[in-house]
Amino acid sequence: MNDDNQPPNWLTGARVLLLGRAPEVLDMVRQELLELGVDVRGTTDVENAADRFDAEDFDLIAFGRGLLGPASERLKQAFTRQDPQIRFLDTLAPLAVGQILSALTGKDRDPELDLDAYFARIGYTGPRSPTLVTLCALHERHPASIVFENIDILLGRGVDISPTAVDAKLIEGHRGGYCFEHNSLLKRALEAIGFEVEGLAARVYWQSLAGAAPRPRTHMALRIMLEGRPWLVDVGFGGNVSVAPLRMDTSEPQETPHGVYRVISYGDELMVQVWLDSRWSSLYALSLEPQLDVDYELPNWFTSTHPTSHFRHHLTVARTTPDARYTLADRQFTIRPVEGESERYLLDGDGIERVLRDTFGMPVEAEWRPIIERAATAND
Repeated sequence: MNDDNQPPNWLTGARVLLLGRAPEVLDMVRQELLELGVDVRGTTDVENAADRFDAEDFDLIAFGRGLLGPASERLKQAFTRQDPQIRFLDTLAPLAVGQILSALTGKDRDPELDLDAYFARIGYTGPRSPTLVTLCALHERHPASIVFENIDILLGRGVDISPTAVDAKLIEGHRGGYCFEHNSLLKRALEAIGFEVEGLAARVYWQSLAGAAPRPRTHMALRIMLEGRPWLVDVGFGGNVSVAPLRMDTSEPQETPHGVYRVISYGDELMVQVWLDSRWSSLYALSLEPQLDVDYELPNWFTSTHPTSHFRHHLTVARTTPDARYTLADRQFTIRPVEGESERYLLDGDGIERVLRDTFGMPVEAEWRPIIERAATAND
């Protein structure tokens, strides 16, 4: 609303068709849009929607999340035959009104990802179609090119997970980051390609002592729906990151180039595990409730600032290439090749700086030196 409590002029007369499964939710969204001056109609009778409505009567047709998949694709094809210029929007109830308003203005609320720059950053030159082949290729290239690291947290800079900040740091600045940065960047890239993506949250169990109290949900991962099958996508789990998407609809072990994983039912959650040292080690318990972007603000703040956060006290860097995993935990540098024995080295300050630059490809800054020296004396 403007200062006179009237809807903006550009909204008056805008024509929107809402399609969804839940009548109560549809009515809520419709009422808000009506208050803003939008000419809006809606129905839950989606099977007959293309017979009841003509796409030429609308500026935008919005689909609720429950329609994603074959149902919405059939409807979009039918409406496109009526009006080849009609615009579609896939939306989620809590975001629906804002997304519709943004679509009507022709402007997104967040800056558009420079997909060419992202692909150049990870060295990807393949197809840009939303297929499993594309997803697997991006999942492998991302952790090979953009490292997992917590330098800014150790420097007391905090972590800004806004799209502008993430793009400036991970793409333009050739830096790395942690889960909220990695997976939010990949999420926007996948959405730009046309994948159906949901953000999820998880409790980390990795290196948790037996019987320890559950930790808060401080990890971000993604769920991708492809041909009705859910896939777990996560390029932000440090030295144990999978380099391939994992099926979420089976508990069977899943082979990847860097180990065997499984995703098992764990109460109302899914537990992600990796086979290490002849046993299953738990990585994290994944909630299946979709998260909004704003839902990551608090866990990101906690993880990057709370005194109990591991990332506040220890230098942690990881990169996983097709040939090997490289990890730096304070001064311990480990190389775990796909074939052959692991190698471990204890580094001094100069050695740490060298592997940050040469192995991890990071643009080392002079002001990093104090945290490098501190890492070099860890556990002395």
